[in-house]
Amino acid sequence: MNTLSLSFNYVQLNRLFPYFILVDQNMKILHIGDKLKSICRECQYENLTVHFDLPQSMLHDLLVDIENLSIGVRQTGGKIRGRWERPGGLECYFFAGESYDEYNTETKNEKDARQTTDIPGNTLLKTIPSSDVHYLDAIVGNMGFGFIEMDLEGRIRYANARFSEMSGYAIALMLNQTPDLLFGNKFFSKDDVYSDQINAGLQEVVFTDAQGKQRLWLAGRALKYNERNENTGWVITCFDFSGHQGFEQEFITAKKDAEKGAGIKAMFLANISHEIRTPMNAIMSMTGLLSKTTLTEDQEYYLQTIQTASESLLVIIDDILDLSKIDAGKLKLEHIGFSLTVLFDDVLQAVSHKAVKRGLELNYFPPKDGTIAPTLMGDPYRITQVVLNLMTNAIKFTEKGSVELTVLVLEDTPDDQEIEILVKDTGIGMDPEFLSHLFDDFSQEFESETRKYGGTGLGMGISQKLVSQMGGYFKVKSQKGLGSEISFVIRLQKGQLADVPEQVSVHHHEDLFAGRRFLIVDDNEMNRLVASTILLAYGPQIMIAENGQEALDMLTDEAYDIILMDIQMPVLNGYDTSKALRKRGYTGTIIALTASAIEGEREKCIAAGMDDYITKPINETLLVNLIDNWIQKTADAVVAPDNDLPLYSLDGLRTISKGREDFVTKMIEMFCAQIPDTLLQLNQASAKGDLEQLSKLAHKLKSTIDHLAILPLQRTIREIEAAAEGNVSATELAEMIAAVNNVLNQVMSELNEEIAVRNGG
Repeated sequence: MNTLSLSFNYVQLNRLFPYFILVDQNMKILHIGDKLKSICRECQYENLTVHFDLPQSMLHDLLVDIENLSIGVRQTGGKIRGRWERPGGLECYFFAGESYDEYNTETKNEKDARQTTDIPGNTLLKTIPSSDVHYLDAIVGNMGFGFIEMDLEGRIRYANARFSEMSGYAIALMLNQTPDLLFGNKFFSKDDVYSDQINAGLQEVVFTDAQGKQRLWLAGRALKYNERNENTGWVITCFDFSGHQGFEQEFITAKKDAEKGAGIKAMFLANISHEIRTPMNAIMSMTGLLSKTTLTEDQEYYLQTIQTASESLLVIIDDILDLSKIDAGKLKLEHIGFSLTVLFDDVLQAVSHKAVKRGLELNYFPPKDGTIAPTLMGDPYRITQVVLNLMTNAIKFTEKGSVELTVLVLEDTPDDQEIEILVKDTGIGMDPEFLSHLFDDFSQEFESETRKYGGTGLGMGISQKLVSQMGGYFKVKSQKGLGSEISFVIRLQKGQLADVPEQVSVHHHEDLFAGRRFLIVDDNEMNRLVASTILLAYGPQIMIAENGQEALDMLTDEAYDIILMDIQMPVLNGYDTSKALRKRGYTGTIIALTASAIEGEREKCIAAGMDDYITKPINETLLVNLIDNWIQKTADAVVAPDNDLPLYSLDGLRTISKGREDFVTKMIEMFCAQIPDTLLQLNQASAKGDLEQLSKLAHKLKSTIDHLAILPLQRTIREIEAAAEGNVSATELAEMIAAVNNVLNQVMSELNEEIAVRNGG
């Protein structure tokens, strides 16, 4: 029988053998049938013997000559009927599972024998009749197992001699005691016995004995029933394997090494998060600012491509950085409405320049025999991540020819669609031996491929985990030198247009923060420039500090509405700076602006005294909304004493110029040269009552006033700009024009003195 070929036609396999199992030569489960997934979905990628009972004769050879074979499902006690085969040319085994019996037909004696003899392995007795408890104790005691019996209140009613020997506690002392309190170990708590852990198999338990020594046990629990099938408590069996010579020191050393490794991993994640997010902050923020300028059609297309790719990269970074989350399978999937067609357009746009650069033909083939539903429910970001990975890999490993993205609607029901997304290339292909390792983490066919093509080998492993979490699976076909076909199949629920999240766009007026004073505390010049450039567009005065100590010094005599605080800084970090400010009684708003996105970072910031938290790359809308919300919560603008308030500030120009004083000098010289003529035009327009011209001139002056942080005029100049709307009387307008003349002439006088000093006059 030729059960399957290299093409891995899983649709056909599921029809023929709905309970099939595919394992590699090490008995690692690679794929299972769709119906089997509903019985033991978590078994995929684990060892076959952990989840299935095999005859003793098959533990070393799956291909023993058995015509009609059944294998047991440990989790349910049912049996799958089928037979084992080895597909030609592949290093794997295939179990052609044809049917499933939910209830075992074995006799009671067979069942009792299986239950008792399975204890040392990876299974756990689910229920034990009370009449058999002490018979069971006689068996497990001889095998070296400790044994205790508890009632429904969690009190110890029976303990065997082996448990007393293992724990160091006398039997008389243990009777009628609650073991979780006596031993100080939650494993023995009655509160957990009815949880999912009762079916979790044997567990490793670190037990502290009566002498205070740590021991390592294998332990399992089982509910106990009487003859009337009433629950009367539970039993626990334990096996101490820490008695081997040298184990205790090895265990302590291993524990310390594990804790040290966890600390190193956490620090690595924090550092790599900071290092990656800092340049990403500049890329995404500057493209956002660039999108507000006038662009040609081609420039808009290029910019949109950068933004789409950057957003996809940011989603990937957010989860790759938290490796523990991926390893534990704790990635959370969205369930929102989206357009799969739009998703494909975005992916093709993001990779098209790579294909053009390599001289490849890039093709997209929509479904021939069906139409993709306008709105599907799922996680568009994760699907984009997987498709992007397949497309970039195909382009990367293809020297000439083409890369094709094909979409097939395999099944269309009123409620959902089963969709296959296929990427085909004419690239270098893969050897059959490598296919079984394609989805292993850090897996690449040859080390030379890494040097030639780059990459970490993580992409396919992450993609497989994501698709599996979506309830889908991969299909692979490849031949060395001829190319590859890699696809994944997922079933997506149909949705309505109302299920697509609204892109709420809040448009803030450019004088939103006029009259406000913000302090940006960050040691990175690039980050200061990005934050300042974004916020200056809304009219505040921006001051900067390069570390926490500078910020403390500045806050001794000055007041600010908002402090944006970086975390990792020399001299004094953001945590300690915030603590010092709160200790001295500072009550202003402090917002953490950090490149660290690892779990627990927000809590650390709040604990240090900060009010809120936002991660880099900076999302302009999120930042502006966050600051505006906090300003709304507080009282009026924080104002320092008038005698301490400078008429203007050059800090904004220094930020824009990246600290180049020659640029600052040039800018203030231009200001002093141009302002007299601008004021003349302003006065003439005022005399003529030309409100439209007044508005244009005020708009021109506004950016200059903001960059120089001329606080007395920030709101005044905006009111003059809005005078054309008819909300200002002629008398008020005249007073405002006079104020602009007075203040700007005073600024010019002081700046001319500044220029003379700068030029050595």
